[in-house]
Amino acid sequence: MENTFKNSYYKTVNYLLNSSTGYYEKQPIKITFNKLPNDLKVEESKMEFLKKQGANEIIRGRIKNGKYLFFTGLIPLSENLNVYFGNHAETFNKEKKTSLIVFAFSENDSKLTVYFFNHFYIFDRPHRIAFVSDFIKSLNQ
Repeated sequence: MENTFKNSYYKTVNYLLNSSTGYYEKQPIKITFNKLPNDLKVEESKMEFLKKQGANEIIRGRIKNGKYLFFTGLIPLSENLNVYFGNHAETFNKEKKTSLIVFAFSENDSKLTVYFFNHFYIFDRPHRIAFVSDFIKSLNQ
């Protein structure tokens, strides 16, 4: 489903945790969104550059041909919320495009809702955090 927030379009994709595999599995939607994989897994971050950015955990897709189908650090929005943000980069018409992604986990971590702001990113971190915070507040109104 596509919506807007502050003139920015985003897609919403829901996942449910499969406790036997440890992967969040994408739930069916009428119009598919293929920038996010069918399976996502949260793991402890082992990369020092991600930890320095505040991402002590990562979220990734499955591995195909030795590469992750999807990968980003999970930076917590606040200690009190189960909300994180990350990004996704791709090359589009020979130009690098970065997308903001917001990850909202349910209280018991059994559900994950991903908000994907395609080709929209705020590079200034304080403004990005403020944007994500305002976005999450708008969902609860």
